[in-house]
Amino acid sequence: MNMDTKMSNQNSDDHTCFYHLKRIIIICLLGFCVGYTFASLILMPKMTKTSRPGIQQSSESVNHKGVCKSPECVTLAHQLHNWRDVSIDPCQDFYEAACGKYNEHTISTGTRLSEKSKIVKNLVKEFLDKNEPSESKSEQVMKWFYGRCEEYNALNETENLENMRMERLKLIKKIGSWPMLDGKWKEEDFDMNDMLSQITRIGGISLGFFNLILVKEVVLIHAPSGITKSVEEVEKVLMELLNLSGSYPDFNITSENQVSVEQLQEQVPILDFPRIIKNLFNQKNKDVIWNKLQGKILGLAQPIFFNETRNLQKILETTPKRTLANYLIANLIMQMSMGNQILDCGMIVMQNLPLASLRVFTRNHFNKFNLDMASQLVEDIKESLKQTIQESTWLQEETKKNALLKLKHMKKTIGYPKELEVPGALDVFFESVDMSNKDTYAAAILEIERFQTEQTFNNLAALLPMVPNVELLDSNAFYYTDENHLKLNVAILDDPFFDITYPTYAKIASIGEVIGHEIGHGFDTDGRKRDEKGEERDWWTPQDSKEYDRRTQCLIDQYNNYDDPDYGRNLNGSVTIDEMAADQIGVELSWKIYNRVDFSLEPSIFGFEDEKPDKLFFHLTALNWCGPRPRLPLSLQQEQVHPTHSFRVNGVFRNMKSFAKAFNCPVGSPMNPEKKCQIF
Repeated sequence: MNMDTKMSNQNSDDHTCFYHLKRIIIICLLGFCVGYTFASLILMPKMTKTSRPGIQQSSESVNHKGVCKSPECVTLAHQLHNWRDVSIDPCQDFYEAACGKYNEHTISTGTRLSEKSKIVKNLVKEFLDKNEPSESKSEQVMKWFYGRCEEYNALNETENLENMRMERLKLIKKIGSWPMLDGKWKEEDFDMNDMLSQITRIGGISLGFFNLILVKEVVLIHAPSGITKSVEEVEKVLMELLNLSGSYPDFNITSENQVSVEQLQEQVPILDFPRIIKNLFNQKNKDVIWNKLQGKILGLAQPIFFNETRNLQKILETTPKRTLANYLIANLIMQMSMGNQILDCGMIVMQNLPLASLRVFTRNHFNKFNLDMASQLVEDIKESLKQTIQESTWLQEETKKNALLKLKHMKKTIGYPKELEVPGALDVFFESVDMSNKDTYAAAILEIERFQTEQTFNNLAALLPMVPNVELLDSNAFYYTDENHLKLNVAILDDPFFDITYPTYAKIASIGEVIGHEIGHGFDTDGRKRDEKGEERDWWTPQDSKEYDRRTQCLIDQYNNYDDPDYGRNLNGSVTIDEMAADQIGVELSWKIYNRVDFSLEPSIFGFEDEKPDKLFFHLTALNWCGPRPRLPLSLQQEQVHPTHSFRVNGVFRNMKSFAKAFNCPVGSPMNPEKKCQIF
């Protein structure tokens, strides 16, 4: 989710930029911050005590069991104290009350979420910079690739272009002969399927005559979206491909226009699809992978394949072999172009080797006990939603039954699959990486890209238990609508959001909304249209569906009328409704779990011994959205699927009676409007 990203086909926002701090600097700064924080908190005035009878236990001051003084707790206390602006009435603008001094006490350019992502990637970069040997194959590959990249940056433009030219020539020799450069080229020696197989062996998936794409865990064989025009003879003959295929992005992919690879093979028998595609796989397991994926490799019923009068089969039969060979190699070379800019080598390693990078972080900087605690918290929040649905006064029994079924079958991945904890488990997948005779970045990146393609198919065949995606390193959580699957990244299960030393209530308030938000995406305006399997199905009664739309319209109207401090009343709630609905659900669920805690058995946060638990919940939850003033112009903000940070605090809390009670907000005040919006 960018602490709130709903995933459909694995798209997400990227809020990452990178900086590097040496460990000694980090330690020195931490020592300074801890000392400063202790001093400031000791001098901090105690919070004013007020008493309101008849309110649940958390609204009263409690006698805690000691004080948490771990470095992580002290940092949390520092944020709670220094980021809030005590001059602001929380009933007028709680975001400013909780976060108003953020810019005065941090040099961060983003929220805690984006800053944590930077720190994780900085720690991986620190590992890459260390000149230390490793027995792990995955770590060896990371350092080898990083070294080739750094060498690339040290060379001048001419040297790098020459390396690329030489690598292209090596590839041409590997996949076959290029008639344009080879005066001895013979037509009888040309085997089109052999050349295509050699191209896929080096990881090529854009094959000129057809491309391979991954959509919802299905490999689709589709027509090329364009034709290279670098050679006149190629352009003249193969422009027919473009005319027949049209523009791929305009082709609507549905189950009705998908055909099996066997059906496609019947239409284009000149191409050996199994042989070509198998070469993309790990060669030791290619037959196993093919058997697992055969039902997931589909063709599209496009004119280029199925036109009766002029189709790919006839074009390939009538086009001279010289032209076909020229086209295939020219198409490959066009895809190998590299710029001459200075590279961020640490980021390139993480983008291309995310699982290995994640392993480095978890092995050196992550407490695995957090995984079990987070997993239990997920179950607690799911149970809270179950109770909320059961107690709903407007949902009919049929809708409740379907909602509970979806919740029951919601899958979860906490951090990473346990299979990867086994020593050497990840290294097994790196055995196919060939680092020999690849002493330039041009050679290294081609091998790594081939390996990435191989890993994608390993995951698709359920041999690799995790998608190799750089988003794994982000401080983030995701809900995959078409899988009904909740995923929490490792980085968001670490401080400052989650730490083993935190009191239980601090863990819940800091990350409970994150978890509840992602679970809530299963029931937002899009998620509610999918069942327990993630398949599109309307399981709502007409009456409940109408009432749901009325309730979400309430949130839309609130956002449209929200007087944002940076954008005024110019925001578009229709664009942000899914995120707002998930926010509202998430905080409500987190609040319910929070109030089950026996605070007398928990330590207090240093400096907040007398802070009432109900107030502390809202301050802790708001910390995730404290950040600098937004930089986006209004026109771009109106297109964002996420509400502004200010609304993610004020907009949610103003709909909660518990907030108004905690801060004694009078009815009609900005944070306690008479009309409130609720989902369930």
